[in-house]
Amino acid sequence: MCGCMVPLAFPREFVQVATAKTCEGSCRCRNMAALLPTAEICDANATHIANGDVRVLHPVFQIYGQRKVFSGPIVTVKVFEDNVLVRELIETKGEGRVLVIDGGASLRCALVGGNLAQTAHTMGWSGILVNGCVRDVDEINACDIGVRALASHPLRSNKKRTGDKHVPVYVAGGFIREGEWLYADNDGILVSKFELTN
Repeated sequence: MCGCMVPLAFPREFVQVATAKTCEGSCRCRNMAALLPTAEICDANATHIANGDVRVLHPVFQIYGQRKVFSGPIVTVKVFEDNVLVRELIETKGEGRVLVIDGGASLRCALVGGNLAQTAHTMGWSGILVNGCVRDVDEINACDIGVRALASHPLRSNKKRTGDKHVPVYVAGGFIREGEWLYADNDGILVSKFELTN
């Protein structure tokens, strides 16, 4: 234990940390907010929810992958029935980030399958949020990664490389911007303008 003593789920910039030693990469306190139930985060951040700094996404996503609880800074991509840009991002170092894919809520093909889910795990992504569909559900469920999607669909997407990386996206009732933080568990998904800590 690193000895970090901080309040429950408050913005990082308002937290004073009392610790006997410096937290390092192996220190689990850095990711402890990911272990907090989203319900508790909501209870502790009513003011930030009221002013829009912390948002609750509409409850429209199915849960896939072995990692039911995950969080991280957001990387965005906007595509429509084409996953070439999705693959390009997933093949980069994830560094604990969450890829948010705005697929236009299309239910006509899958943007992420088992191979991409495994690659995302290998590259160190914390999770993937798909405003669209996935496929190879059994393979995704065997991967140690968190995945949320609207549904599953057996048809693969186009390969034309259309879309945009690193842009604001509109997903499940709200805008999501790159660099914001996503927190997901079995109760739902939160997006915060800042990192939350316990």
